[in-house]
Amino acid sequence: MPDLTLRESTDDDVPALLNVAQKAFRHHTGRPAPWSETGLRRMRLVPGREAGRDFPVVVRDGAVVAWGAVFANPPYSEIFSPLHADPDLADDELAAALALLLDHVDGVAREVVADEPPAPRTRTTEVLSQDVRTRVALERLGYGIDRDEYEMAIDLEGTPPEPEWPPGMTVGALRGPDDADVVVELLADSFAEHPGDLPFSAELVRHVLSGEDLRLGASALVSDAEGPVGLVLCRDRAEAGYVWVLGVRSRARRRGLGHALLRHAFRQYAEAGTTLVTLDVDGSNESGALEVYQRAGMRVRTRNLVLARAFDA
Repeated sequence: MPDLTLRESTDDDVPALLNVAQKAFRHHTGRPAPWSETGLRRMRLVPGREAGRDFPVVVRDGAVVAWGAVFANPPYSEIFSPLHADPDLADDELAAALALLLDHVDGVAREVVADEPPAPRTRTTEVLSQDVRTRVALERLGYGIDRDEYEMAIDLEGTPPEPEWPPGMTVGALRGPDDADVVVELLADSFAEHPGDLPFSAELVRHVLSGEDLRLGASALVSDAEGPVGLVLCRDRAEAGYVWVLGVRSRARRRGLGHALLRHAFRQYAEAGTTLVTLDVDGSNESGALEVYQRAGMRVRTRNLVLARAFDA
């Protein structure tokens, strides 16, 4: 058995966590990872999370060589745990580190759903499509490929054209935390048909809207005569703009609003000097979002494989 131990993380571990994730991402893609220390610290501070418990680390000789996290949202049908390991770990070390992390995060997941009604639940994680070694190790631990997830990207050259807003709609700026209730209600309607759990609780939205990485200028809230119908909410990542969420109510769809919201974000980022904008999309999303992003000029930049197994709470 490799000389590895698991413990809860501390705030002082954040640079080491970032280093492991960045090292693995660069190893498999040849590109810098899109994450920053600021973003990782804010991720640990989301209301309802216990930062140490929910972000365990595996250490060898005192150095962090792997870590994971637990992301769970009501009704807890899918509990997601990203896993990051140093690509220099030997095969037996990688397998042991993953087993330690999964044992811990499964225990946390059981605590999270302990008071919930019994229901079918799924445990998921993801790996870069190029990371065959980690995928095989996870398959040996009972996981199987469930779906794709894509990081989409667009390289901004010059200043993109102004968006063409659908008739009868007005564009306004997001104000920050004061708009949390409006954002939560709009996203609940926009994603009502999305299968599984959605991370748009009032607590999380307020956390995002109060973050130093929030890019209000690239964000927007669009309304028609009846009220808000669409929004784009943007955050900054390491050397890139990031569309955290784009939502359009059902009554305002198929009128080009999603495309216009993207164009608004692209133009604002370009005017601020940002040359790359990314977003993430679930490959199982049947709303047509992938096609909207592609029509707006975005391309698949990174393909992740979401792996899943049944969860016995």
